[in-house]
Amino acid sequence: MTTDDRAGAVESSAPSPTSIMVLALGGTIAMQQHSGGGGATLSGDEGTAPALPPVPGLALMQRRIADVPSASVQPRHLQDALAAAREAVDAGAAGIVLTHGTDTLEETAFLLSLWWEREQPLVLTGAMRPANAPGADGPANVLDALRTAAWPAARGLGVLVVLDGQVHLPDRVTKASSRSVGAFASEPGGPLALLDGPQLRLLHRPPTATAPQGGALPQTLPRVPILTAGLGEDLELLEVMPEGTLDGLVIAGVGMGHVAESAMPRIRRLLDSGVPVVVATRIPSGGTSTHHYAYPGSEVDLLEAGAVMAGLLSPQKARLLLQVLLASGEAPAGIRERFAAYTS
Repeated sequence: MTTDDRAGAVESSAPSPTSIMVLALGGTIAMQQHSGGGGATLSGDEGTAPALPPVPGLALMQRRIADVPSASVQPRHLQDALAAAREAVDAGAAGIVLTHGTDTLEETAFLLSLWWEREQPLVLTGAMRPANAPGADGPANVLDALRTAAWPAARGLGVLVVLDGQVHLPDRVTKASSRSVGAFASEPGGPLALLDGPQLRLLHRPPTATAPQGGALPQTLPRVPILTAGLGEDLELLEVMPEGTLDGLVIAGVGMGHVAESAMPRIRRLLDSGVPVVVATRIPSGGTSTHHYAYPGSEVDLLEAGAVMAGLLSPQKARLLLQVLLASGEAPAGIRERFAAYTS
C-alpha cells in the first residue's frame, strides 16, 4: 500500500460530519443597532442571517426563509419553513435550527409542533439583543441550538426551543420577560434540559407527544380573538360584534379560568349560536381547573354552559390550537378531546 493509499484509507475511516440545516426568519437575532441612535432594524430587502460558528463534527447549511420581525410572521412563513425543514431532513440533515424573533417564538414553536412528524429535532432559537449590541446573546443561542439539533437524545423529541442555556418544550415555554436575556421560562416543571458548553443535561422526559395534525398547515387561520377577563369586565364587546364575526373565542380568564357573572349570558348566547369558546387563564402558572369552584362565572359554570377549558395552555397557544382545529373542520367533541390533553 502506498503512502497515498494509506492516507486515503485513514481519511475514509474518519467519521462523516453531522449535517444541520439553519433556517432564518428574521427577528432581533438578525437586526443591527444603529450607532446614531434609534431602534434596531432588519437590514432590508436582501435580509440577513445569523453568523454560524464553526462547530467540530457539524456540517452547517443555511437558508433564509424571510426577514421579518416576529410580530409580522404569518402562517405562509411557517408553511415555507416547514417545507424547507422537511426537504433538508429528506436530504440527510440530522436536525434543523430555525432562528426567529422572540416576541412570537413560543407561538411558532407550538404551531410547528402540531405538524412536525420527523424524528430529527426542529430547534427554534432567537436573541434579545441585536447582533452588534454589547453582550449580544444571539451567537451563544445559535451555538446551543446547533448542539441541541445534533444531540442524539433529542431525536424523537419534536420541536424544541433553546435560549439562554435552556431547552424548552413548545407547549410549555413562554416569554416571561420583555427585556432580560433570560426571557424564557417553562410552566410547569421548568426547562426540559440545560446546556453547559457541549454538555446537555436532560432534566426530565417529556410526555408522550400527540399524533401530528393531518393535512397541510393552513395559509390563513380562522378568526379567533382573545378577550381578557378582569375587574369590571363583562365582555360587553360581544354585544356589538356583528353576527358571523367570530369563528371562535378564547377568553383569558382570571384565576383558574373564571369570568364575571355578568359575562355569562353573553358567553352562553355565543355558545348557543355554535361558536366554540375556550377559556384559558391570564395567570402564568397553574393553568385552568375543571372542579374547584361552582359559582356563577366559575370553571364549573363555564363547562356546564359548553365552554372548553384550556388547561395548561396559555391564551395565545389555546387560540392557535382552536384555530387549527376549526380550520380542519373538527367537531365540538373533537375540540374538547384535543384540549383535554392539556387539562389538569
